[in-house]
Amino acid sequence: MEAMNEELTTPVVILCGGPAPNSNVVKHIPTHDFLIAVDSGLDHARTLGLEPNLVIGDLDSVSHSGLSWAKKQKIEIKQFSTNKDKSDLELALDESRRIGNSVFVVGSDSGRFDHVLGIIAALSSAAPFFTQSHALIGNSYLTFINENDKIYLSNGRIVSIFALGEHADGVTLRGFKWELVDASLPSRSTLGLSNELLEQVGEATVESGVLVAIQTGAFTV
Repeated sequence: MEAMNEELTTPVVILCGGPAPNSNVVKHIPTHDFLIAVDSGLDHARTLGLEPNLVIGDLDSVSHSGLSWAKKQKIEIKQFSTNKDKSDLELALDESRRIGNSVFVVGSDSGRFDHVLGIIAALSSAAPFFTQSHALIGNSYLTFINENDKIYLSNGRIVSIFALGEHADGVTLRGFKWELVDASLPSRSTLGLSNELLEQVGEATVESGVLVAIQTGAFTV
């Protein structure tokens, strides 16, 4: 596992390409010091009034005007071949690991479903390299949970928790309507679907494996 930069305390924000996110999403993007635009995510950044620090990808969907603007602004651009084994988001996550120790990904859920699954797959693979990994996909807030991580969600919120990979062991949920203690959660199980927080703070931990907590309708966007 690569060493992580401990100096950057705010998350690296990654703005995905694909369909544009709702314009109100900008108010839910956390304070950050570094923003990566993935391909046509550059066009979305401009629409949202954000200036990225880096543009990355094969650049097959970003507009010519967007690229011209980025070059004029002297924004760093890293272009890759379309014939590659990693998605543009994976490339952005690789860069994020060299920049900071937490990441926040913004994407849309209104486009191709395989692209949404691709976001989750890329983040589940990258999550162990970050202290915190979050995503806002459409109106769903995702938290990726590694060993001894905790999630903090508002009281009464519905949250679904799934294991990523083969399975997760030592899963404990506290403060939920349906709690678990040192349980095994297979990746093909719906045991964690539609749980509910009863306490002000809900805690989820896992001894091995990676979990994703999905809070649907988390924000008004």
